[in-house]
Amino acid sequence: MLRIPNSNDGRRSISQTFKKGFSLVELLAVMAIIAILLSLASVGISRIGKGQGVTAGLAIGEGLLAQTRSLAMNQNTRARLIIHGDLNDADPIQRERYRRMMMVVYKQSDDEGRELDDWTRAGSPTFLPAGVYYSPEFSKADMRTGGVLPEDRHQLTSLASDVRQCYFYEFNGQGICTTPGAGFVIVSGSRPNNVQQPILGGKRDLGGFVVLKNGSTTLIRDIEQLGVVGSN
Repeated sequence: MLRIPNSNDGRRSISQTFKKGFSLVELLAVMAIIAILLSLASVGISRIGKGQGVTAGLAIGEGLLAQTRSLAMNQNTRARLIIHGDLNDADPIQRERYRRMMMVVYKQSDDEGRELDDWTRAGSPTFLPAGVYYSPEFSKADMRTGGVLPEDRHQLTSLASDVRQCYFYEFNGQGICTTPGAGFVIVSGSRPNNVQQPILGGKRDLGGFVVLKNGSTTLIRDIEQLGVVGSN
């Protein structure tokens, strides 16, 4: 006998599908993708004179910072965007990572609300485009007054021995940047073995932005005049 489908069955199936929900990691991944796409759209016109690698790298950095801040607020904890800064060109993996690998990490708490010692990795690492490097020399702790960016050692993979020195940008549980006014500057060039800074071409292909207290960013219009950028 032919069975006529009951419309209530379809509604129940759809309802059950939506009730499954999404995990925090999945939501953060979607938020990061949206942030990167929005960043690409917003900077595409203003940075049209720069190389595509630098333009894409800045958009990636802005998207990851937005993800870091969202994670800190959602978990009410500290979260960091870390950038590999441990020079070791003898190891091909570390050479590929150096000043190009970025990742979001955060602090978890125990049942009594005490912060655990180890940092937890949120998702997989992200790399700047080929030939594009993060520049701590230009990325001052405060773009008005200067200063050295904070550094710390972080475990980058599940291997306990894979601990490297990293630069970082940190947000607290209220979404406040702990180093307001810090710069994020990247450069495009070739980096010889065992040399920290890449060799810039004649066009000096570089660009950057400043991270404000509330987590938003402002473009550095003239990379040669970094001192004029505020931190409010």
